[in-house]
Amino acid sequence: MGIICLLALQWVWWRNAYRAVEMDVMSRSHECLKIAIDKAIMYQMDSTSKGIKIVNTLAGDKIPKRSKGFKPRVFNSAYEIGYTMEECINIVHRPLTDSIIDTRYCKILNKELGFIPKHILKIHRVQNQISKNYGPKLSRYTLGGKCDTIYQQFGYKAYMVVVFQSPISFYLKKGAYIFVISIILMFLIGYILVFQFINMLRDRKFADFIVDYTRMMTHDLRTPVTGVQMIFKMFGKELREQPEKQEKFINEGLTLSKKILLNLDNILYMAKSEQRGLQAHVTEVSMREFMERIVEMYRFRNYNPKTVSLVTHYEPEDFKCRMDVGLMENVMCNLIENAIKFTPKEALISIISSSAGNQVVIKVQDNGQGMSIEDQKRIFGLFERGSANKNNDFPGFGIGLHFVERVVKAHGGKVTVQSELGKGTEFTIRYTS
Repeated sequence: MGIICLLALQWVWWRNAYRAVEMDVMSRSHECLKIAIDKAIMYQMDSTSKGIKIVNTLAGDKIPKRSKGFKPRVFNSAYEIGYTMEECINIVHRPLTDSIIDTRYCKILNKELGFIPKHILKIHRVQNQISKNYGPKLSRYTLGGKCDTIYQQFGYKAYMVVVFQSPISFYLKKGAYIFVISIILMFLIGYILVFQFINMLRDRKFADFIVDYTRMMTHDLRTPVTGVQMIFKMFGKELREQPEKQEKFINEGLTLSKKILLNLDNILYMAKSEQRGLQAHVTEVSMREFMERIVEMYRFRNYNPKTVSLVTHYEPEDFKCRMDVGLMENVMCNLIENAIKFTPKEALISIISSSAGNQVVIKVQDNGQGMSIEDQKRIFGLFERGSANKNNDFPGFGIGLHFVERVVKAHGGKVTVQSELGKGTEFTIRYTS
């Protein structure tokens, strides 16, 4: 409602600006017409030998005798002097014509307005003297409709009509800067309001997501925490005298704790990166040592009833590269966790690391369920999860792959995905070492 009101106010302002320019142009055009008529009358009077003699009857001056075709007049206003001059030049057969006035009118308009509006100028003469109550044709202009019109009386029996055709075009031309600023303001206000509306929808979507996010995070963290707690309880009661089982449960406890740390690291890194940007502090490492250390954490886990096989391959067999070890380790853990999560009972995960010159390529391949083309386009967005998660069948917050993309970009690289439903997925990381 507020957006509609602001746009309505802006429209009213624009209309008022248009009306102000319209009235200003017509008023100045009217004044130009008066000047053009006066100059035309004076020119016609100068070109004849006849003249007008003005006497002051209050001073006792004698009124001149009546001339042929003309009678003495008593002037009540300065306009009547002009009316009388027009009558004189008409008597001596040098009347004003449309072309005489229009020529001068166009010159004055061009000087005053900077352009000549498209118009039609006509002189109208009547048989009887124009009455003061004759109507709008005495001296005024009218606005509205397809044409604007100026009426100007310049004789006792004559008046001028100027009709402006397509007045909108020259109003816009004259007030171009006002209308341009107005239109810019309208679009600016509209853009700001639409932007705010989008932000409102985004905030609403985020608020709705927080509910699901909190529920998923609680569930995803509660499970491993509960498992660690049970392991410690068993150590305190049943496993104290069963050394053969201790190692198994210790490894399981380590696995659960690493899962907790991975989830917390994802949230922590994303919060820091959103606040002040994600920066990579690179050091030189051996790719084989780096990758094998990560893979070993997943090879000896118990995935019952699922079986998981991890295979690594290096080209060349060992090479050094530069990376932020902490961030890149978190990236690999995210990709491996996803490969395990979305792979059926017999999972085969291949990690291929290669180097050519200063280019480093890391590929993580799986034989999982794959994803659709639509999912591939949006999977790296924040809080975005694949269509397989629409029923929350797989735990997760939708921040893992977004974090992967942010880390790879911080290394100056790019991460891409290729997948086909039912045939697995391949994530590829490329960056300059």
